[in-house]
Amino acid sequence: MQLIIAEKSTAAETIAKNLAETPIKSEELGAVKYWFTKIKGEDSIVIPLKGHIKDVRYPEIFKKWSEATLNSMISAKLEYVPTALDNIEVIKRFAKKANKVIIATDYDTEGESIGFEAVDVVKSVNKTAKIYRSVFSSLTEKELNEAFSNLKKPDKNLSDSADARREIDLIIGAVLTRFISLASERLGNAFLSVGRVQTPTLALIVDRDAERRAFKPQKYWRFTADINYGKGNFLAETVDGKIFEEKTADSFRKIKGAKTAKIVSVTKKTREVLPPKPFNTTSFLRSAAAVGFSVPNAMRIVQGLYMRGYVSYPRTDSEAYPPTLDLNEILDELGKSNSYSKFVIDIKKRQLHPTKGKEAKDHPPIHPVKVPKEKLPTQDMKIFDLISRRFLATLSESSKEELINVKLDIGKKDFVARGSKVITPGWRDVYIYSKYEENLLPEIKEGSVLKINSINESEEETTPPTHYSQGGMMKLMEDLHLGTKATRPDILKKLMLRRYISASRTLIPSEMAFAVIENLEKMSSDLTGPKLTAALEEEMKAIELGKKTKEQVVNDSRVVVKEILSKLMNKKKEVKELMHKALLQQYVFGKCPKSGGNLRLIISKKTHKRFVGCSDYPKCHFGMPLPQSGYIFISPQTCSKCGIHMIEWRGKESRRTYIFCVNPACKPKKEELKGKKTAAKAKKPEKV
Repeated sequence: MQLIIAEKSTAAETIAKNLAETPIKSEELGAVKYWFTKIKGEDSIVIPLKGHIKDVRYPEIFKKWSEATLNSMISAKLEYVPTALDNIEVIKRFAKKANKVIIATDYDTEGESIGFEAVDVVKSVNKTAKIYRSVFSSLTEKELNEAFSNLKKPDKNLSDSADARREIDLIIGAVLTRFISLASERLGNAFLSVGRVQTPTLALIVDRDAERRAFKPQKYWRFTADINYGKGNFLAETVDGKIFEEKTADSFRKIKGAKTAKIVSVTKKTREVLPPKPFNTTSFLRSAAAVGFSVPNAMRIVQGLYMRGYVSYPRTDSEAYPPTLDLNEILDELGKSNSYSKFVIDIKKRQLHPTKGKEAKDHPPIHPVKVPKEKLPTQDMKIFDLISRRFLATLSESSKEELINVKLDIGKKDFVARGSKVITPGWRDVYIYSKYEENLLPEIKEGSVLKINSINESEEETTPPTHYSQGGMMKLMEDLHLGTKATRPDILKKLMLRRYISASRTLIPSEMAFAVIENLEKMSSDLTGPKLTAALEEEMKAIELGKKTKEQVVNDSRVVVKEILSKLMNKKKEVKELMHKALLQQYVFGKCPKSGGNLRLIISKKTHKRFVGCSDYPKCHFGMPLPQSGYIFISPQTCSKCGIHMIEWRGKESRRTYIFCVNPACKPKKEELKGKKTAAKAKKPEKV
């Protein structure tokens, strides 16, 4: 009898259904469901895990948070404690009778670590069972059959790499989290989290916001000419666009009364825009974020689609389809859908020459596998559509576009009109998620003299750098080697849950985030910069390749943590003062519009209700209501109308966070709401 161990319940069921040679039977033990069938001629039991079934922890003696134990925590031996007891019981029950065990978890470092946890359980009751590894990138019948026909050995180096990461992250996170929380007297649920990848990521977000706060706007002018060509109008502007010198602006003001513009030259250039490269994890998350998904949510959805066999494995660095991937087979499958059939027909008329970027040996790029027959939730279907259209785009023709540059002479001053139009859309036809706006210009002959309707002047100011978007942060983390393709979405999620950043598309840090990073940057730039984390990622890569052992890398990291802690301990008083000052700001919404005092979060001693009140009470009675149920957090984002900090609210049973202003003066009146509803009906739905 063979025992097949999958990473999650959905994957286990998909494996059983796709490989079954006899009718499937299922049973349950506690909360664990497992499946019986015959696979490759052998009686088989397919059982699921819940991801990791063991947790890395400190011994019980370190349960109490104390400054006196921090140094001993650095050198303490960590324990792997069983957590998913029901799953472990199921493994033990069937492993006793198994002569063959196949690990069918995700094929990456994390999946290999999970697989070896299961192997340890198997060996505790059966030391003679042969252990194998199935390697696949999608849960299709064809690929699973191939994987189970070509079983491999589990890779201990891959597992050790993941376990080294887990141990190092625990040591750094536990020791430094406890130090900063004890120093600032923020314990219990209000503790302040510090992490190996989390902290340098937060530092990037904080540093960008610091840039914005320090930014000083610079005034500039624009001059735009509205030109008439008989059948309509087009716009031309100064060649440089922005004019920062007032003397130069004065020279353009002198020609504002000009009546004609002479066409000096008309140049046209045709360009070919290649189709986009296949999705790796980072480019997928960036694209999903661009169409309205949060990074953690997009990762959760695509993982679910993979488990159900609709898309390939979503954690990959590759941007090149391997020769072994049957592109025609995927096209035939997509051709069954009315949404994609016309594009498939067009693509199959030509030889397939997919675009490609960097190659990686782990998994192929993310691609569709099977068109869902069941009705998926709206968000799931949008992610499947994004992946399917990207796949089709990579096999489509280039887009051909024409760029037009018209140079004009107005009062002996140079102006220019820039136009663009699509000649043949190519891949843009199928990949509707790539925005491209044409700017059509009329056919104008060189030497023509056209009438000027007006020359308009506008005075503007430079704007600060934008906040990082979730998608932009994924790319930056990849470039700086912060985390892995598997852990990056969870890092952002953790920063949101710890209330370091706003739970929105743009990453805005809280005052608490500023305080934590400011302290750590002063004491140890190693912890807040990307170099240490990137170096550790290289060390873990060395473990994967068998060049270093897990013990070597973990022990080297203990030495680094000891040095960082020593620097922090020497400036404990300074840390405490800075943190206290910042934490007070965490409960301030802004300035009171009546007295100028601070608007603070207040909980009534009598009624236990929460509301916003003024620090000048009882002289000032200004207040604002707050939701009385669910979780609230004063957002780093401010209201565009009143300038007061908004709140981020989440119901106790909800995953979704809502961000809104609690100032009653900012609520739209009934007439405004009616107008918004009418406008929403008239507006075409966005393609997301």
